[in-house]
Amino acid sequence: MVVKKILDPQKQIDAIRDVVYEYANLIAASYNSLRGDDQWRTNYNDAFLLGCRKLGDFLMNDKRSVKRGEELDDVLAMDYLPPNATRDWELPIWTAEWRKPMNIYLAHIWSSRTDDPVRHWDHTVEVPRLEAEFKKAWWKFRDAVTDGKYSEKFDEEFAFCQGKPGFENIDLQRH
Repeated sequence: MVVKKILDPQKQIDAIRDVVYEYANLIAASYNSLRGDDQWRTNYNDAFLLGCRKLGDFLMNDKRSVKRGEELDDVLAMDYLPPNATRDWELPIWTAEWRKPMNIYLAHIWSSRTDDPVRHWDHTVEVPRLEAEFKKAWWKFRDAVTDGKYSEKFDEEFAFCQGKPGFENIDLQRH
């Protein structure tokens, strides 16, 4: 699984800020979905699921998106790993159970949304399962980042993000 690196090395480093933010936002949305103000529950759940979708693509995609025959500049986890590294993480719940249905629910208003009446989103059940899965995959990814310039930038952005309003009371650390 060889992924062509982003051509501009500085853009690759600069993208770490967005990658870390997306992880932190996913964990904050999880926290608020389960413990936040009930009147905002739908918003928290949507933010959590969008975060799963974005981080799932980042962590699991082997190829960048293609639009009209041109490769887009998706940032992928493999961009930060040594050459010939293999993925040491997985997202089995997200990939097998939720990725496809949530692609439909989050990005499209299709009649096929009603095709699976058994599939029911219960945030009290699904958020903890998915949060645990994404945390585990995230930290396996971080452990696999061995290049000093990337590791340093990830740590720097992580500390910065942890101190931002809205994240200061959210536990983003490894457990």
